[in-house]
Amino acid sequence: MWLADEETAARPATRRPVAAELEELAARYALTRDTRLRERLIEAHQPLVEGMAARFRRRGAPLEDLVQVAAIGLIEALDRFDPTRRVKFTTYAVSTIVGEIKHYFRDCTWSVKVPRQLQEIAANLARANEILSRKLGRSPTVNELAAHFGVSEDEVSEAIELDRAYTPYSLDAEMGSDSGEVTDRLQDLLGGPDERLQALVEHSALHRALAGLDARKQWILHRRYFDGWTQIEVSRELGVSQMHVSRLEREALGELRRKLAPDQALGEGAAGL
Repeated sequence: MWLADEETAARPATRRPVAAELEELAARYALTRDTRLRERLIEAHQPLVEGMAARFRRRGAPLEDLVQVAAIGLIEALDRFDPTRRVKFTTYAVSTIVGEIKHYFRDCTWSVKVPRQLQEIAANLARANEILSRKLGRSPTVNELAAHFGVSEDEVSEAIELDRAYTPYSLDAEMGSDSGEVTDRLQDLLGGPDERLQALVEHSALHRALAGLDARKQWILHRRYFDGWTQIEVSRELGVSQMHVSRLEREALGELRRKLAPDQALGEGAAGL
C-alpha cells in the first residue's frame, strides 16, 4: 500500500494548460489531426463550453441540452480551425459555439413557426434590455429597442409577443384565480363544445333559406327574430301598417318552411320563426 502512495507522490500533478498552450495545441491539431490532441483540447475547453451554455440559458431550454449543443460547436470549431487566418482559436470557438446555440434556439425550441428575423430579435431581447437599461438608467421603450436592433417598432412589438409564445403552457398547469387560489388545470378548461360553431352548423340551412327571400322579407325577419323588434317598430320603419307587416312576415315564414322542408333542418332556430 505504501508503495502505491510513493508512486502517486512521485507522479507530477496534472496541470491545466494555460491559454497560450491551448492556442499552440489547437494550431498543432489543425496540422496533424492527432485524435489525442483533439480529446485533450475538448477536455481543456470544457469550462468554456459550460460557461457559454449558462450564458444563453433561457426558459424551455434545459442547461444540459445547451451544454451538448455548445460542445458540438466546440468540436466543429476544432475541425474547421485554420491557424493561417491569424485568428485565435478561442475567438473562433466562441463565435462557432454562439452560432450553434442560436441555430438550436431557432430550429428546435420554438413551439410555433416564427420568421427568422423575429426569432433573432426575441432571442436577444433580454440582453438588449440589459444593455439599454444600464445606458439609459431606465427600461428602454419599444422605439429605443427598435433603434438598437435597426428594425421597425412593429417588428419589436411582434417579437415581444412571440417571445411570450416561445414555450406553451403545460396542460397540467394549474390556473389561479384573482384571490391566489388554485382552481382548475388548463386541460380541464379546454376542449369543451363551441356553442357558436354548433349553432353555425345547425342553422346553416336556415341561413341559406333566408338568403333566398327577397330583400324586404329578409330585412323584416332579421329585425323581428334577430334584433328583437316588434311589428309596430318594423311598420314605423317601413312606413306601412302593422297588418301589412304581419302579412309579409307570414309569407316569409311560409317560404322558409317550404325551403327547409326537403332538408328537414329547421332546428330550434327555425322553429322559433
